[in-house]
Amino acid sequence: MKYDAVIVGCGPAGSVTARFAAEAGAKILIVERRAEVGVPVLCGEGVSQKVDHFKVLEGKRWIAAKMEGARVFSPNGTKITLSAEYAGNETGYVVYRDIFDQELAREAAQKGAEIMLNTCAIDLLKKDGKIKGIIATHFDETLEIEANVVVGADGVESRVGKWAGIQTTLKPYDLETCVQYTLCNIDWGSPYCDFFLGKQVAPGGYVWVFPKGKDVANVGIGILASLSESGKALHFLDKFIATQPELKNGEPLRVITGADPVAEPIQSVKDNLLLVGDAARQVDPITGGGLMHAIEAGKYAGETIAKAVEKQRFDTQTLSEYETWWKNAFGKKLHRNYVAKEIMLDMEDKTLDMLADSLKDYKFEEFSTLSIIKALVTKHPSLLVKLTPLMKLARA
Repeated sequence: MKYDAVIVGCGPAGSVTARFAAEAGAKILIVERRAEVGVPVLCGEGVSQKVDHFKVLEGKRWIAAKMEGARVFSPNGTKITLSAEYAGNETGYVVYRDIFDQELAREAAQKGAEIMLNTCAIDLLKKDGKIKGIIATHFDETLEIEANVVVGADGVESRVGKWAGIQTTLKPYDLETCVQYTLCNIDWGSPYCDFFLGKQVAPGGYVWVFPKGKDVANVGIGILASLSESGKALHFLDKFIATQPELKNGEPLRVITGADPVAEPIQSVKDNLLLVGDAARQVDPITGGGLMHAIEAGKYAGETIAKAVEKQRFDTQTLSEYETWWKNAFGKKLHRNYVAKEIMLDMEDKTLDMLADSLKDYKFEEFSTLSIIKALVTKHPSLLVKLTPLMKLARA
C-alpha cells in the first residue's frame, strides 16, 4: 500500500484536503477509525454561509436551517444582533453534521480519494528517521501504509502530531469542556443563532442555542476546563434550560460531550507531515468554532500536497507553502482572538454588560476589531485600558 499522501481522519479537514489533492491527480488514502463517517456527531453544527464559496458541497440536504445571523446576550440580558454577514464562522447555516461530513467525504471520493473505515492509525512509519507513512490496524490486521506525506486531521490533541514530536497536549485554560442536547418539543422559533454569556451562565465560555427547525434546536455549553470539574458543564446547562420557558419542556433526542481547543495554533508542517483543522488548532479561541477554518485550511493543504507531488519534494520547505497560506488567510485573526479571550476571562459580568451596552445599537460602517473597539471606548472610555492590547494588534 503506497500513496502520495495518507490522511488520518475523515472529518471536514481530512476530506477537503483529500478532495483538492486527489483532484490534482495525487494518489490519496483517508483512514478513519470510526465505522461511519460523521458519526457520532461532536459539534454545535453551525457554519458560515461562506462555505458556499468553496464549492465543496453539492445540494442542500446537509442544511437543517438557514439563519439570519447571531444574537449575543450579556449577563444582564442586553442583546447584540449581528447579520449573517458579520456574525462569524459559526452562524449562517445550522447543519446536519453527519450528512455534512459524509457529503464532503463523498466529494473527495468522487475526485479519486480512497477511504478506509474501521482503520486506526497507531504510529508513524519511519525509515532512517524519516516519516514514510503510518502503521494502522484495520479490524484484526496490522498494516504498514507508505506515503510521501502524512496528514494529521485527527482532531484535538492530535496523536499524529505528537508522534512527530509536535507538542499537541492542551493546557486546561486552553480547552473547553462541552455538553450539548438536541432538544425537541421546544418553541424557540428564532431565525438567529443565540449565545449567552456570564459567569453564572457559563464560566469562561457561553451557552448556545442553534435552531434546527420549528421545534428542534441544539442547546449546548462550553466551560473552560480550568474552571470546571466533573459534571459542572451539565449542571450549568440544565440550570440554563430550566430558566427558559421556550426550552424547559424540551425532550432530548441526543446528548453529546466533548472538548474544544481555544488555544493558539501550533506548528503545522514538518518534513513529510501536515496538520490540518483541530489537529493544528485552527479554531477560533473565542467561539471554539473550527468548521470554516478546517475547510479553508484543507483546501490549502490539498493544493500544497498536489504541488509537492508534482515536484516530488516533500520536505518542510516545500510543504511550508501550506502554513504560509493559512496564516495569511486567518492566522492573525486567531492570534488576535486568543488575546481577546484572555482579556474577556478577566472581565467581570458588569464589564461584559458595558461591552454589550456599547454595541447594542451601534451601526458599523465596517466590521473589524478596530471598529468594535472604537464603538466600545466611545461610550465607555474606562474600557480603553483593558482593550489597549487588542487595539495594538488591530493596528498592526
